This record gives sequence, structure tokens and C-alpha cells, in this order.
Amino acid sequence: MAGKEDVRPFINPSSVAVIGASQRPGSWGSFIMEGLLSMGFPGRIYPVNKHQETVYGIEAAGDVRDIPGDVDLAVLAIPAELIEDVIKACGEKGVRGLTIITAGFGEAVEGGREREKRLASIARSYGMRILGPNVSGTFNLNARFNAAASPKDHLLATPLVAVCQGGYAFYDLLASGFSRGMGVSRFVHTGNECDLTITDFLDYFGEDPEAKGILMYVETIRDGRRFMEVARRVAAKKPVVMYKAGRTTSSMRAAMSHTGALSGSMEIYNGMLCQVGIIASPSMELLLPLGHALIERPSMKGRRVGIVTMGGSWGVALTDALEETGLAVPEFSPGLQGRLRSLGMPVRASTKNPVDIGASGLFFSVDLLLELGREILRSSEVDALILHGLGRPGMLDDNASDEIRLFLEVEKQSMQGFNTLEKEFNVPVFIGSHFSPWESQAIHDLTMEGIRVYNRLDEIAYLFAFMHQYYLIKSRGNSG
Repeated sequence: MAGKEDVRPFINPSSVAVIGASQRPGSWGSFIMEGLLSMGFPGRIYPVNKHQETVYGIEAAGDVRDIPGDVDLAVLAIPAELIEDVIKACGEKGVRGLTIITAGFGEAVEGGREREKRLASIARSYGMRILGPNVSGTFNLNARFNAAASPKDHLLATPLVAVCQGGYAFYDLLASGFSRGMGVSRFVHTGNECDLTITDFLDYFGEDPEAKGILMYVETIRDGRRFMEVARRVAAKKPVVMYKAGRTTSSMRAAMSHTGALSGSMEIYNGMLCQVGIIASPSMELLLPLGHALIERPSMKGRRVGIVTMGGSWGVALTDALEETGLAVPEFSPGLQGRLRSLGMPVRASTKNPVDIGASGLFFSVDLLLELGREILRSSEVDALILHGLGRPGMLDDNASDEIRLFLEVEKQSMQGFNTLEKEFNVPVFIGSHFSPWESQAIHDLTMEGIRVYNRLDEIAYLFAFMHQYYLIKSRGNSG
């Protein structure tokens, strides 16, 4: 078990020693130094390299014990055979926390687990805690601290935090999420967990008021009983979203060689997560969108979804996706359908739900389209609404015609207006488009404004379904 001060040096250190610091391109010593310097880390940075006098213009110490000031956190990027002696040196220096980047322990070699136990024992004898080994680091954008392998250009500070037993894959998620205005402010890769575990960081972030939601990539849970106690307490206060990897025999084998993790049966994990109120993401790719939806969107209090589409096929496919997750796409009442007709919906256009604006021509009238959305929400016949099918493909250039620019502006105004309905009615209102910010100027511009546009039908369906599940979890907690 770790206290708050045991965990703090890995999230918000006052000074950092990089043991194995280097300017050699592609080396871990250079990744960590570049990360710290690129963020303008406000604390002291101490490179340690006995073969170089300076690293990135900073005087290097030959040994951690030669550093003139106090060291809160030491990041070790050195060969595995040197680790034990360096841990002892760090202990003699009075270092608080050790992040061990180095791999080649329990995940890879025979006897690796015993070596990890020895590392933890040595560190504990000096009052130090270990993150790792076999990690890619941590970052805290709020503190301008980046001792990880992810370039700062791909990082976006948000109220979300992430605790992961894997590193590089999550960096890819952050890089792609950045283009959609998604990210996390703090990230921890726990690796082989010879000492500190995901439970320790879940506990820490659970007590942090700045962390509004917690994302987790997990291959195994090493301290199941304590994890359940902590998770139940944390999930009662804020959303916790977990992707549990190692679901099949082959992926269990991959997890064993990745972090040395022994993955248990998914039935056991699913039952445990349900008990404690954690949202179980069905895929890694959904972690960021789901986390953002749970902290940004109004509660989804029921299962009924209204659909407005630019084209009937999108409506049919969306209905399938939504109902396959347990949601409902109910037929609108005759009264509501009549009111939609009175707004200008022709007989050939469906008003039953989904509503097909492509057949009506209404998408050329922004005011009428928004009134249609208001009428649906005013009826109280749905618990969420989605507008899907806009977002003309192509990016603008100097040769774009006036017609294209006009069409683009109408689409943007329609989606911007629909987005305001969420706040007006306090129910989730999603914007969907087949196109990404790289493929459509309209979607790019909306993303830059902070408006979320989802380009996969299954993503939209899962987000609505899990938002409703989270509402039920919160309701259960409030009534208990």
C-alpha cells in the first residue's frame, strides 16, 4: 500500500535526476531529457552520465551521489545489470522515487520476477518506491513535467488522467486524440509493477479534485481485494473507464511477454468491474472518447435515441448500431410527427425516427433544422439526439468555388446550432459525420472550435450506451 507522498514524486516531482542521460538520438536517456526540457520543467534537472561532462548543455554528474542538490525522482535508463547498484546509490543519496525504464526482467527472462522482488526490497530498505521496471515514463502537463516517450506536440491537457500497464499504444491514442481535441493531463505507465501498482495510482487520482475522470489500460490486477475496495470508493466519485486486455488465450500469452502479467478470465473481470462501478470499455480506441463523453456530456437518463440524418441509409445503420447495444430508437408519436411535418417535412421524407432531412431539403435552412431538433427534444420522447450525415468531403484551398464555400458554411452552421441544443435541453446531443477532421474542412473547423464530431456509428452507439450505464451506476450509488 502506498500513501499520497509515496506516489507524488512520480506525478509532481520537485527535481529529477536522469541516470543514463544522453544526447544519442533514439536512446531512452535522450527521450527523457528532451521531454523534460521541451516542457520547460520548473524544477532542477540533473543528468547523470560518467562519460559526458554535459548533456543538452546541463552539467552532468558521474554518479547520482555527486549531485549537489536534493533529488525527488530518479529516472533510470541504464542496462539491467547496473540497476541494483544504482538503486543502492540512489538510496544513499536520499532519492524519494525511482522510475525504472529498463526492460529485461519479469516480462522477458527466467528468474526475472525474483530479480524484481530484490529491486523492490532494496528500494524499501532506503524508504524509496519504484515505478516499473519496463515502463515508458510519466507526465503531468499541469506541472510542465514530461518524463515519458510521448512528444509534447501530441499532448493535450484535459481533466482526464490515465493509468496504464502499457505505454506506447496509449501514446498512439493520445496522438490521434489530439487531432480531435482529446487527451489527458497526467499519464502513468506502471509496467511490471514490482512495487507500485495501478491500484496505488487509482487511489491517488481518486483523491485528486483536478482529475475528473480516470482511464485505465489493464492486463492484470495483482492486488484484487484492495483494488476492489479502492475502485468502489473512487468510482462513486468520478467515472473510471477500463479496457481489460488479455481476453483470449493468445492475448494472455502476449500480455505475459509484454509486462509479465497473468491475465485471468474475462468473466471474473467483468463481474468485478460491474460490482465496483467501473465502465468496461469494449476496445482501447474507445477509452478517450468514452472518458470525454462521461465528464463533458449531460446525463443520459434513458435508453431512447432520436436520429436526424442526411440520408436514409445512415438512419437504418445507426438504428442497428444503437439497438445492438441495448438502446431504443422508438417511433415518434403521431402528434410529434405532425408537428415535424408542419415545419416543412414533405410526405416523401420519413418523420417516424429516424428523420430523413436529406429527402426534405431542410438542411438548406438552418433555422428550420434547429427548430426540428427542438421539437423532438421538447416532446420528451427521447433521452438523446443525434444529427448525422453532414460534413462535405474535401479541404478548402484558394481555388474552391463560391458554391462549395456556401455549402460548407451552411453545414457548419447546422452542426454548430445542433450542438447548442445539448445545453438548451440538458440532454446529450451528438454530431456524427463519416469524415474525420483531415477529410472534411467543416469537421476540421468544428473540431478546432471544441465541438465533438464522431465518425463511427459503433462509437456513437457505445458512447450513448455507456453514458446510460454510468447514469444507472450513479443513481444506484445515490439511492444506496
